[in-house]
Amino acid sequence: MKSIQGRTIFAGYACQKAFVIRHDKPAFSREKCADEESRRRELVHYREATESVDASLRALMDKGGADEIAILEAQCFMLHDPDFTSRIADLIMKEGHNAPHAVELAAADVIQSLSRLGSEMFRGNISDIQDIASRLIATLLKESLSNIKKLESISLIVADTILPSELMSMDPSLIAGICLDGGGPTSHVAILARAMNIPCVFGLKDASCLVKPGSLVALDAFSATLYIDPDEATAMRIRRRKEANDEELKALAEDAVLPAITLDGVRITLECNIEGLDYVDSSIRNGAEGVGLFRTEFLLMGEGRTYSEDEQVEIYSSIAKSFRKRGKLTIRTYDMGGDKVVKDMSVAEDNPVLGWRAVRFCMDEKNIFRTQLRAILRASACRRIRIMFPMVSGSDELDDVLAFFESVKEECRREGLAFDEDLEVGTMIEVPSAAITSDILAKKVDFFSVGTNDLTQYTIAVDRGNEKISYLYKEYHPAMLRLLKMTADAAHRSGIGLSMCGEMAGNPALIALVIGLGYRQLSMNPASLLSARKLIRSMNFSSAEALAKQALDMTSCRDIEDLLEKFNAETRDKQQG
Repeated sequence: MKSIQGRTIFAGYACQKAFVIRHDKPAFSREKCADEESRRRELVHYREATESVDASLRALMDKGGADEIAILEAQCFMLHDPDFTSRIADLIMKEGHNAPHAVELAAADVIQSLSRLGSEMFRGNISDIQDIASRLIATLLKESLSNIKKLESISLIVADTILPSELMSMDPSLIAGICLDGGGPTSHVAILARAMNIPCVFGLKDASCLVKPGSLVALDAFSATLYIDPDEATAMRIRRRKEANDEELKALAEDAVLPAITLDGVRITLECNIEGLDYVDSSIRNGAEGVGLFRTEFLLMGEGRTYSEDEQVEIYSSIAKSFRKRGKLTIRTYDMGGDKVVKDMSVAEDNPVLGWRAVRFCMDEKNIFRTQLRAILRASACRRIRIMFPMVSGSDELDDVLAFFESVKEECRREGLAFDEDLEVGTMIEVPSAAITSDILAKKVDFFSVGTNDLTQYTIAVDRGNEKISYLYKEYHPAMLRLLKMTADAAHRSGIGLSMCGEMAGNPALIALVIGLGYRQLSMNPASLLSARKLIRSMNFSSAEALAKQALDMTSCRDIEDLLEKFNAETRDKQQG
């Protein structure tokens, strides 16, 4: 028996025979075209392949749900993106590459650009580009995309990667679990796996090479462990845990209507993070008490155009209405910038993660920003909406953004447009400078929302998407805990609202620590709501405070990790006892 450690995407258990998938590089000639006529033929073949792939993606849309449709629409946009298509045409006509090789080269260029972007959302698009390129090349070569369609019985998928459209073409009832060699938590495959409630672990290095097709494998996605050829005792243990977990999930679903109150009576508000219109139904079903983070970037990506003011008003109003009896909709303004996703606004940057993005982008592109702010204001007439600004670095930047927002308000007043004059305005705390000056920023806004994903990355100077240094990415790093505590104290002293919307907020191993640091409003992936509620209802707030105090006194990540493991083990024992 051999075990491999990875990263949990969706917790659960599975013990089944392995269905191994490897995407080997397609075999085709990379010789250049000899003459103008052959180049023209290759260009025609490429355009025909594009139409064929478009048709296949739209056929999948007809069968998909809201989550699948949103992803496929984004892929169709990328397929027809002028920069992508013109690059392929140039590689064929100007440089003489054949169509498959031109697609391969153009996709590699896009992937390289996306890999350099700091925003996880854009890096998550890498699998979409790989998907499109694979489909185009397979169509050009008249080959099957992969062997994934041969899945005929319940199996545990072990793969180097899975393309989003491949996963959508599978019967979810036959997928016991998904184990990938690489991949990230914000990829579309990760989003789909969570939506399908499939146990999933990424970052299992070389798993697809080590596992033999048809061999027995066991997955403990809670500990992110894959067991290859497990012994009888291990296989039995995983099967029993799966049965118990399935029963627990049924019970959790029944408890979705219960409030998240600790044993000593402290109320914790649980909200959801959503992107676009995805997950509204599942969030409500899992008991979300509002939307703590509504990512709006898709409004600049859909179908190769930006959404109009009226269209945005309709979207914001619709979601706010869905949650009207539960809580408010917190809208984050555009968090995007120096990239090729926004047509005709590409800016070459050596370090986009520290570059032209979020409010920096918006304050330069005021027409785009004004349209969004007007739409948010108009939708706020229902009095169930809040607004927050991302990537604010300090007081001067926040002052500029708030001044522009006030000018848009005045514009709406002059036009007689109704909006909530008491609309709550917040800022995200995701840059160390903002956390350090949170006492200053707290005097200017109604609430803070702490984005731990970027805050951790910037504080520790580690790219969480880089697998070579991912071991350094620790949300419980002593520096992070001090920044989180500093921010919470500043918010409490000023009497403003405070929430957390990063992955840390929904991580069962860290929830007690987060609450103990002073955070009583947590926003997370909808799939995490049920387990978070149960965990909170089984702990004492006083114990969480004591845990946080101990952690803050520690100087080592290892010591903090040991402390958390001990606390969580004791909590589990109390739950089971």
